Amino acid sequence: MDINERINNSKLKGHCCSQTIVSLCMEDMDRKNEDLVTAMAAFCNGMSKGNICGTLAAAIAVLYVSDYNAALSGNQEEYMDWFADRFGGYDCCEVIHNDPEKRIELCPRIVLESYIKLREYIIQ
Repeated sequence: MDINERINNSKLKGHCCSQTIVSLCMEDMDRKNEDLVTAMAAFCNGMSKGNICGTLAAAIAVLYVSDYNAALSGNQEEYMDWFADRFGGYDCCEVIHNDPEKRIELCPRIVLESYIKLREYIIQ
């Protein structure tokens, strides 16, 4: 199954962006943790207030789950820098420019590109 199909299947389960990132990465690492996937709902839509992007929050969580020491020693900072450079900030309101209609256009691409980048860290 290709990446887009996997993302769509996650969305069909009712997962938001943060849950999708964690669910797919946990599968990639051959791990199961439905409680972690459920907990990621706290980060949906920028913690429901347009704050820190759920995709970014989930990616950072995955970095720590996959390799805690590597996350501490630079992977988190490197990933966050990539994300901000690529999407224009860390917060949902920055990334979608305070335009809810942009969410429909931009968020699927952000999830896809973030997941692809994140795989560089977790699949070796």
